[in-house]
Amino acid sequence: MAAGAVSLTAFAVLTAAFAVGGGHPAYQGLDAAVTAEALTTRGAALTWLAVLLHHLGGWPWTGVLVAAVAVPLLAVRRWPAALLVAGSWLATSAVLVPWLKHLVDRARPVEQLVPMASPAFPSGHAAFAAVLGMAVVAVVPRHRGWVLAGALVWTALMAWSRIYLGVHWFSDTLAGALLGWGVALLAWGIADPRGSAAPSPASAGNGAGPPDGPVSDGGAGRRPD
Repeated sequence: MAAGAVSLTAFAVLTAAFAVGGGHPAYQGLDAAVTAEALTTRGAALTWLAVLLHHLGGWPWTGVLVAAVAVPLLAVRRWPAALLVAGSWLATSAVLVPWLKHLVDRARPVEQLVPMASPAFPSGHAAFAAVLGMAVVAVVPRHRGWVLAGALVWTALMAWSRIYLGVHWFSDTLAGALLGWGVALLAWGIADPRGSAAPSPASAGNGAGPPDGPVSDGGAGRRPD
């Protein structure tokens, strides 16, 4: 749960910069430089990949991806694990991101490859990728180090695609990722307050999972999760 608090604190610092700067955060120069560099890398193959990620991070594909994780968990009676996945996604994508976009009301970059009219901060696509990725890490106890690496790559690719397409600033995507990670990690901590599901350095490397934590593998005679 501490990691979730750190992630959300970092998100709060990024958000507070808008209030301190009167709507113009101190890192706007960095954002502009990253966007300018991204524009120089545009090409057919990268654009295809970025547009694919654009669709995967939007409705209805977000629901399909969440269902692909949650439904198998329900099938094996891992109720808390399924609730963690679906609940953290809904809290992030359906509640927090729309509210924060309205609150901050930041303009998007101008040179967009796909039309987006809603406010920029935070990136809903990056938040979705982060919350889903970290939720999967929480509910898959085996080979957790590899799962975590995959989740981070998935989130980084989604963040890159938003900058590449010209629909978000770098800080929008960073804020979205921090928000998604924070929500998923807090949900993980609530589901497993003892921390038994959190990977130790040894277990992350050898794929060992906790014996009976609330987000571990379910089984006969064990907690139905």
